[in-house]
Amino acid sequence: MNTLHFSPAQFAGARHEELLQHVEEHKYLANQTIPHEISLEEAFNSWLLLVHGPVAETIETEGLNRAFPQVGKGELFLWVSRHWHHMKQRNPDVSVREAVLDFGTRFAADAVTRFGFFLKRAVA
Repeated sequence: MNTLHFSPAQFAGARHEELLQHVEEHKYLANQTIPHEISLEEAFNSWLLLVHGPVAETIETEGLNRAFPQVGKGELFLWVSRHWHHMKQRNPDVSVREAVLDFGTRFAADAVTRFGFFLKRAVA
């Protein structure tokens, strides 16, 4: 039984199991690069700092959250994370900002909003 606490405000709309899977994958990858094994709690804190924080901040900075007002923060984070993962399979150097803007360009509800994300990508 895990004791990780995914704040409802920070992770609204996301399934606990899927978030836990993200943390466990982060733990696995981190343990591949260091000589000792980190705990799940250490992996969670690292994941919050190195993965969730930058993605969530970029979503907010670029206004993607405003393009999806009916979607919880956690659910949008997971959508963007999946999208970024798929983009990185084609180009390992793609940034989180590129992934956020590409997501907005492809999936925002209306053409005006999609075009706004397209313009941000064009000037990046």
